[in-house]
Formats: sequence, C-alpha cells, structure tokens
Amino acid sequence: MFIIRFSGKPNHYSTSFKRKWKAKRHSCPAATPPLQCLRECQYRNELMPKATLIALGLLLVVVVAEFGLRRRALERSEDWGTRPLPALDTAATHIVVLGDSIAYGWGLEEVESWPSLLAERLAQTYPDRRWQVINASVSGAVVADAYVRFDQHVRKYRPQLVLIGFGVNDCRQVRRANDARRIALFARNETTWWGRSYLLRAIANRLRPLPAPDPSAAAQPATGPRIPPDAFRVIMTWMIKQCQRLRAQPVLLTISPLADDLDIERTYEFARWAEYNGLIRDLARRLETPVAEISHRLLGEQGWFPDGVHLTAQGQAVIAERVWHILHRPNLAPVLNLTPPTSNAEMAPALD
Repeated sequence: MFIIRFSGKPNHYSTSFKRKWKAKRHSCPAATPPLQCLRECQYRNELMPKATLIALGLLLVVVVAEFGLRRRALERSEDWGTRPLPALDTAATHIVVLGDSIAYGWGLEEVESWPSLLAERLAQTYPDRRWQVINASVSGAVVADAYVRFDQHVRKYRPQLVLIGFGVNDCRQVRRANDARRIALFARNETTWWGRSYLLRAIANRLRPLPAPDPSAAAQPATGPRIPPDAFRVIMTWMIKQCQRLRAQPVLLTISPLADDLDIERTYEFARWAEYNGLIRDLARRLETPVAEISHRLLGEQGWFPDGVHLTAQGQAVIAERVWHILHRPNLAPVLNLTPPTSNAEMAPALD
C-alpha cells in the first residue's frame, strides 16, 4: 500500500529549486535553511536597485549643490571698494593687480594710479593687441582680505598674469576688527580636509559660525603686526598656488618705499617694513616666483603725500616705470608676448 502525504510546504528538492539554490547558496551563511536563504536573496535583489537609485540621487544633489555654490562665489559682486571693475573682454590679454592702497592710488584719480599708467603704456606700445589691466586693489587691504575676494577679483577674469602687492598694511602694527576673523576663516577653509568643499563650508557656517568681528578691537593697543608673519607667509603661498592652478603667472611685488622723515607714530607702525619685504623675497625664492623690486627709495621728496606712506602722482609714475621694465625681462616677457629689451641698460628699473 502506498501512502501519499500532502504538505503545504513546497518540495525542497524540486529541480527548479535546486537550480536556484546552487545560484544563491554562496551568499548565505552555511547554517541558513535553504528556503530562508532563497527568500533573503530575493529580497536583496529587489532592494539593491532601489538603494542604488537613492544613493545616485543623493550624489547628484550634492554635486549640483557644490557646483552651484562655486558658481555663486564666482558671480558674487560684493562691493569691496575697488576702482570700477570692467566687464570681461574674452579677446583681451588680462593682467590683474591685486593689492592695497598703493596700487589703488589713494588720494589720486584712477588715471594717475600705476596700474592705469601701465595699461596706457601697454596700449600705446602694442596697439595691435587688446589689453585689460584690472585694478582689484583696495585701500587698507591685507592678504587675509585678498583671500576672501580672490574668486571675485582674480578667478573670474582668468588672467595671464597676476601682480600681487601686499605688505604695507600687513606689517603695520595696528589692530583691525576683521583681521583675526579672516585669518580664522582661511585656516578653517584651507587647512581642513572638508574646507575645500563649498557645500561643507556652507554647512559649517550654519552649524558653527565664526565669531563676529569685535568693533572694540581697533581701540586696543597693538601687540604686533596686523597679519602675523606665519599667516602672511601661508596666505601668500596659497595665492601663488591658486594663480598657478589658473595657469596665470604670479608676480610678487615688494613693499613700496617709505619716506625717510616719518613721524614717531608712523615709525613705530611700520617698524617691521624691512622684515616683511624679506618675507616676500624669501617666498619668491622658495616658490621660484618672479619678484618685482619696487621698494627702492624714491629720489626727492615729492613722491609721497605728507603721511610718508602713500604715493603722489609722481611716485605712482615711478612705480609704473619699474613694473614696466620688470615685465619686459626675459623670464616674464614671453608670458604676455612682450618684446624683450635689447640691452642690459633697458632692463634696469628706474630708481628716480
């Protein structure tokens, strides 16, 4: 007699199950019952495509947000107090002057500043080419300020050459409310693993914003220069490397000369002028970056305003002449396709 037993459970040893079992068994622990293993594998096969789509969607959102914030930084038009900046002329050769009140031309008309004189001479000497000399200088600026506005004033123009002229305010022994905050901003953005991301910066600014500037700091006695030497060196190095990544040639300018008859207060404020000039030369030598020596003293007393720091129109003309000769030296002339001098006498900068 044959007894047939019926069960609600499927035949675990059917041919179709054996095929599925052989295909799935390797992904389950050895002690897992066959039917449970098959169900888990089917669940994973249904879940994985959904999880992949969710992950790709989140990645897309992050990428779009990152590029959106970078584009916003480039298009930001915050008023820093520069001279009027021109619209980008894509057919022109671009030179950006990133500096302080010396390049700005404090106390003078724009046409009397040395960047304007340089632009005028380039147009006269090379009339077959179009030139844009963008004077992105701000009175009272230091390197920490230049870091904050680098995207807006340098990266936006994609220049062939960048003239970087800081130090006269950085070495000054006074206090300003924003200096410490901007140095901290640089340290957080550029010395941490996450600071390079504009998205993570925005999140950090929301969750843990930097302390607001202390307006009373300016009234306190200074205990050192506005930008300490280490911070000056690090931020200047960052700017040089950023220019190189833009395929722009950076050129460091030494600090403009000071008058011999500074009063006692000014003498104390600028007591570290020579030290910071040394920092600039050391950076140029270490990073193999051209340096424009404009710190030679001016002959005569008509080169400065009464404060002994800011240059008159005559002093600005001397700086423009020095920069002109430096740009025509053999190591820089090819960058702008300039005609190099034919004699050593033409290469020497004017000292008066």
